[in-house]
Amino acid sequence: MPNTLDALRSRPDWRIFLLLPLLHFASVKLTFSTALSPENEVVMWLPNAVLLAALLHYCGERAITLALLALGSDVLANLPVFPPLQAVLLSLCNLAEVTVTYLLMRRLGASPGLERIGDFGRFLLAGPLLGALGCALLASAVLLFTRENVSANYSTLVLLWWFGDALGLLIWTPLLLALLQPERDPPLLGWRDTAVFAFTGLLAGTIFLQEHAADPDTRLALTPHLLLLPVLYIAARCGRRLTALTVAMIALTAAWSQTTGFRPFGDATPHEMILRAQEYILTLSIIGMGLVIMLGEQRALAHELEDKVNERTRALEASNRRLAELSATDSLTGVANRRCFDTTLALEWARARRNGEPLALCMLDVDLFKDYNDHYGHQAGDDCLRQVAEVIGLHVRRSTDLVARYGGEEFAFISPGVNEAHALATALSVCEALRARAQPHQRSPFAVLTASIGVAVIVPGEDDTPDALVRRADAALYEAKRRGRNQVVLAGAPKQSVA
Repeated sequence: MPNTLDALRSRPDWRIFLLLPLLHFASVKLTFSTALSPENEVVMWLPNAVLLAALLHYCGERAITLALLALGSDVLANLPVFPPLQAVLLSLCNLAEVTVTYLLMRRLGASPGLERIGDFGRFLLAGPLLGALGCALLASAVLLFTRENVSANYSTLVLLWWFGDALGLLIWTPLLLALLQPERDPPLLGWRDTAVFAFTGLLAGTIFLQEHAADPDTRLALTPHLLLLPVLYIAARCGRRLTALTVAMIALTAAWSQTTGFRPFGDATPHEMILRAQEYILTLSIIGMGLVIMLGEQRALAHELEDKVNERTRALEASNRRLAELSATDSLTGVANRRCFDTTLALEWARARRNGEPLALCMLDVDLFKDYNDHYGHQAGDDCLRQVAEVIGLHVRRSTDLVARYGGEEFAFISPGVNEAHALATALSVCEALRARAQPHQRSPFAVLTASIGVAVIVPGEDDTPDALVRRADAALYEAKRRGRNQVVLAGAPKQSVA
């Protein structure tokens, strides 16, 4: 059955074994006190729903123990009304009804919690229709063959038993399941909802107690079907638990009113009055519970769709971020690429000009990289570039700085808001750290891998452009290479270099 894992979140224990017969026995007494007419006709028989709800909730776990407890309670409750043999046989009929209903629901694939409208339909077919009818056929035969002075014929007994058991399953099972299972989206009730509950109670009292009016000519001719309107509101607003409770309370009140002589359904023979009450309770339950289950299913589907949309959105955002990173990252070295460098330089230039702050740019070129590549191979050349990017990243670490591969063996790093001394010190630390790694370079006069760096710092003016800063840094780099490489040159400084 669907949702089996959810229903098996716990197994029945001694508390359930204690509670089940008590609730079953209480349901029998509740039926006798509210739904039994003076002619001994039952409007609805509630106890069978107790065992069925337990079997559904626990997916048949410890079914034999639960069934024996319910059977014992049923026999005990029936003994004051029926002879011992008859009480046992009728209790066995009730047990057969619950067993057939549960097995049919499993066969039809209904969920234990009746959370979908299709599952509610399968429950109606398995329980109120087939299970209750089968029990009525057996129980009516038992009554005819074991009890004297039974005035009704077999078909009448079958109809009375069938309708009573069917309504008991229909009213009591959804309520017990709703109480056993936590609500996924508990309703947030406001003052309007409280007002509707109060109005429903007042209207129900007016309708079902209207025979007590002192003057029959002034009695309000209110039909019980008026209660369908607030039930529809409660089903739409208040969730399964409150809807099932409301339907059960109205049904019990209607049965009690009819069996105690208030006659809310008009004047007719006692048997016709019972049928009218049963028709009303059937309509009330199917409309109220059917609507709340259908709306709950729609909300669950909406939540599922929303979750899927959110998941897809997060996946798309992650993909977009990844694409953005890929489009702005050099695939070989892992630092920013030329496109990202151009974009960042334009942004930082505009910010520096707006704030009147300096902007530093350092251009780095790996010394004699072509010779290194030719001598050690392209794979070693790629490793060399990755090593240079790593060294730069270790020394250019501010969150506002940017390290980029400018092209080929050339790198650049932007440092906003720093002066010439700071920019020169950073470039010098990079140059010295690379040399200190002592990566062999047999075709270099220094015998190790080195780099030349050109540094330029500008406070952007109205007539300046980012290209001017690039040209100055590039010119300083060219000067560092012209002076023998492995050194740092500051643009615009006197003829001196830092090695």
